[in-house]
Amino acid sequence: MVLSTPIGVIVIGVFIGTYILILSDKFHKPSAAVLGATLMVGTGVLTEADLSSAINWQALGVLLGMFIIASSLREAGFFEWMGLHLARSVDAHPVRMYILLPLMTAGMASLLDIVTVALFIVPLTVEVFEGLEIDPVPFVIAEVLAANIGGIATMVGDPTNVIIGSSLGLTFNQFLQNTAPIAIAAIAVNSGLLYLKNRNFLHRDAMRRHRQKPVLDLRSPSEAVKDPGLLRVSLVSLILAVSFLIVHTFLGVSAALATLLPAFLILVYESSRSNEVQHVLTRIDWQIFFFFGGLFILVASLGKTGVLSMLGSEMIQVSGGNLALSVTLVLWVTALMSQVVDNVPLATVFIPVIAAMANAGVPIAPLAWALAVGTGIGGMATPMGTASNLVALNILNKPKQRLSFVRFAKRSIPLTIIDLAIANLILLLRL
Repeated sequence: MVLSTPIGVIVIGVFIGTYILILSDKFHKPSAAVLGATLMVGTGVLTEADLSSAINWQALGVLLGMFIIASSLREAGFFEWMGLHLARSVDAHPVRMYILLPLMTAGMASLLDIVTVALFIVPLTVEVFEGLEIDPVPFVIAEVLAANIGGIATMVGDPTNVIIGSSLGLTFNQFLQNTAPIAIAAIAVNSGLLYLKNRNFLHRDAMRRHRQKPVLDLRSPSEAVKDPGLLRVSLVSLILAVSFLIVHTFLGVSAALATLLPAFLILVYESSRSNEVQHVLTRIDWQIFFFFGGLFILVASLGKTGVLSMLGSEMIQVSGGNLALSVTLVLWVTALMSQVVDNVPLATVFIPVIAAMANAGVPIAPLAWALAVGTGIGGMATPMGTASNLVALNILNKPKQRLSFVRFAKRSIPLTIIDLAIANLILLLRL
């Protein structure tokens, strides 16, 4: 164990300093992660072999494939097309929209990057309800919470799930069986409670304003489609990616290949239209891969100190090795920490911790589901808990201040606690 050596102290110091920079809004997060990783390599705590194995290439491959598909859907206008179809199909009826918009948001967030979903659903919601002179805030709150919950439903819904699944050898189907039921239960409870909270607003003020504007001037969904060909190819790629993820273990291929092969169809299509492939690649936020790569190296270096193993042992001691208590501890500790720590680095740090707990005899799969749910649901409690929360609030408050952090937290914190309690119960019942 390196913890008691000078090099161990340096590694821990670099790790803490890097995480402070990552948490700071004044420093570029990917740059902080790369800087920390570079300093870790400089300490010599990782060998060349360690450096290669520290990076979770499987997770990066899955993320790259899904990001290509999601960015192409965004470029083609898919999200606006879907939202406009929904709004026009129910004539922007406030009560129906209040139920259907979060469900649609959760469904898309279960397969696509939740930040991308928020970037397009929130502006559309504001556009529709401002046109009716109805306060869009209750609708956006419901959508943001639904996006966070929808993200835990599958292995590709949230980057944390990709990292957890790839690091621990869990499959897409296992996530469907274990985290999707929790997501469905949480969505159902949230929808019911939020409806009860806002029923007077919906049935009185919102419906009155809706009746006063019998003709809703909404764009045609076809106007939102910027590239019909790209839309068709991207939807086919998404369907293939999900299908391959469901059967990839039977086919004997990796999850990364299951998403990269369908994404390759988009690259072929773009290049066949005399467009440069670079047009596709420039739509991807490459910074996130440097961020994840730096995090993997940071955590691998910290693991060398023995700190993460010690934390796992401490959690085993607190729970007495009891599986139910261990699952509950991981769920609530990670949910609490995700209020102040971004869920991606938090999950990356906790994977070796639950691996250490598993080495002490606790089954790792239930701990993995607790980690996925804790980091996914826990982050929705505060505006800074997840990137999608911040994106949604920035969009909502851009022209004028509509939703304060305090008002958001008053709605989200009670629901987060209730959702975590439901998740805890489901996780324990499935042991």
